[in-house]
Amino acid sequence: MSYYHLSFETGLTREPQPVSIIRVDPTESAAPRKAFEVLRAGGLVVFPTEDGYLVGCSAADPLAVKRLCEATGATVGSLTTLVARREQTLGAPNVARVPRHPVALALVQGADAPLAATPSVPGDRPAPTAQQVVFHLGDAVDLVLDAGVMNRQPTASAA
Repeated sequence: MSYYHLSFETGLTREPQPVSIIRVDPTESAAPRKAFEVLRAGGLVVFPTEDGYLVGCSAADPLAVKRLCEATGATVGSLTTLVARREQTLGAPNVARVPRHPVALALVQGADAPLAATPSVPGDRPAPTAQQVVFHLGDAVDLVLDAGVMNRQPTASAA
């Protein structure tokens, strides 16, 4: 695992904030402790899924969910809820699923609550790289788990 920061120049009058990026092995079913700390503190984390990169927060933290919606332009009703076990999908207020990507699954299993998540551009497919999410959201996110390019190959149909 490697760790590095990016900073952004913006047209805003505030000081740009660094964005921490941790490289993770896409085949390992582990998430860094830092990711859990950020989620518990109400932060936004970019992470890989089987479909590409999402940005998410603790679904149990209304302020974090509000921040997620403000950062991405998503509505609460359009968010996906990621859970550790299928039984947790019952009673979820919106779309709920168990992620298949090892890093995303480890993240939701280690979190204290389900995750609310969305692509960086709501309505679009998840970005294939963490860098694209950071390009869209800049320092609105607190941590990026970078597992490299997510290859979303179309499934070949049987002939």
